[in-house]
Amino acid sequence: MTKDRLARLGESRKILIVAPHPDDETLGCGGLIATLARRGASFQVVFVTDGGASHPHSVSWPRPRLAARRQWEACEALRRLGAGAGPWAFLGLHDAAMPRARSPKWDGAVAQLATIAHEFQPDLALLPWRRDPHCDHRDSWTLAQAAVARSLIFPLTLEYAIWLDELGAPDDYPRADEAEPVTLDIAAVITAKRAAVAAYTTQTTSLINDDPAGFRLTASTIARLTRPAETFWWCRHAGD
Repeated sequence: MTKDRLARLGESRKILIVAPHPDDETLGCGGLIATLARRGASFQVVFVTDGGASHPHSVSWPRPRLAARRQWEACEALRRLGAGAGPWAFLGLHDAAMPRARSPKWDGAVAQLATIAHEFQPDLALLPWRRDPHCDHRDSWTLAQAAVARSLIFPLTLEYAIWLDELGAPDDYPRADEAEPVTLDIAAVITAKRAAVAAYTTQTTSLINDDPAGFRLTASTIARLTRPAETFWWCRHAGD
């Protein structure tokens, strides 16, 4: 990545973040969010899915209650990162069951995200890595690409991976001619990032205790994603 683009990254003041689920913004970008928030940046975070499928067999936490809780957790996590002013957008798509591309519901989500991006006019966009090994992450990247193209904005664009190093196959990783890594030192804000991750009690604790098969971030995954550095990918054909 050129020095010019690195300078643009540090000087970014309007940041659009597309998060497949509530918590991806913190796990993947929390350090950068906290760093830029301390420099006076503003943020528009778009949460693509509602996160309501993490505990599908829970009786005490049916999907509407869980989705509402995850929305609250997202707002609290961003507050802990110093970016609590918003605005936030929750598209409310069902995780692990996003609509097919070019279906009416998909087109509606693309239009909504395109309007948000056009009105916000970001100078930096943070998107999920295009081949992160989770269907919602890949679909969210595709949705974001369609929306950005429609919105006619041209921000510096970086992609962040959540599951690549844990679940990725060789073909999921960036190719040598495709992308360059951008690694940022976030040691100065790592305490804030870890506190923000902890806000997601539905995903990190036994708060929901009546679904043994429910999802929970493991200690090793949390440790991996809360190191004092964050790595993003700048794709060379991103048009920035």
